[in-house]
Amino acid sequence: MGLMERSPSEHKNGAGRRSPSPIEHLYTLQRTPYSMAPIIHQFYKESLPRERDVLLSYLVLPMVLFPPMRKFLLNSNKRSSLRTLCQDQRRLVGLTSRAQELKSLTHASMLVLTAEHGIEVAPDLSVRSTRDVQASNANSVYLEAGRKLAALFVDADVVSIYRTLGFKSL
Repeated sequence: MGLMERSPSEHKNGAGRRSPSPIEHLYTLQRTPYSMAPIIHQFYKESLPRERDVLLSYLVLPMVLFPPMRKFLLNSNKRSSLRTLCQDQRRLVGLTSRAQELKSLTHASMLVLTAEHGIEVAPDLSVRSTRDVQASNANSVYLEAGRKLAALFVDADVVSIYRTLGFKSL
């Protein structure tokens, strides 16, 4: 089959790998640190600073971006808690691997927030929001889910949150 007879998904780049599809490019554009930073910022805007809560930033994106978890967060109310979140194990499936996959994006988003003076990280690793969230870069549904996630975490310490969600290490 000649070059012109191949479908677009079969074209190889110079390194012999398949070129990313337009959908993959769109996914990459939607998952930039600049578009994800407001979600993390919204979480910290609604959260009270506590020792080592910078570690909670690594849970925000994996939880907010996962549809079953996001659905729970958006439907949560003042009676909802970390315990009610964990009642349905389908919400937690793959959370540790998603956290690992999104670690570099989370880190880059935190760097963006720090550079833009949206948050301050104290020596005890607590995080404080220093200005309003730049909502123009983010999906409003994700922002609301981030806000509600902060409400669920309000009464628990960082180590308890990680353990309850099934993480063996921070």
